[in-house]
Amino acid sequence: MIPSRELPVLNVMEPIVSHMFEDHFEKAGILKCGCEKCRVDVLSLTLNRVPPRYTSTQAGEAFVKALYQDSQLQSDILRELAKAVQVIEEHPNHS
Repeated sequence: MIPSRELPVLNVMEPIVSHMFEDHFEKAGILKCGCEKCRVDVLSLTLNRVPPRYTSTQAGEAFVKALYQDSQLQSDILRELAKAVQVIEEHPNHS
């Protein structure tokens, strides 16, 4: 069975991780490199390390976002973001 491209599917972790990255790393000004390539690499690496949460409805998106109001789950994401920032700063993928 080939999945239909008409069904919009969202990994709710993408906006959650992106928002946390902006709030805790970009706005704080603690990044060595703030270029778009490094930003995307940090987000990609982090998203590969946190469990995906897919939904196709706004209600599902709201439910997952509500789950991630839990301080332990937020701490887990921040830990993975910090690891990804360290990796990308040590090995940037640009010249």
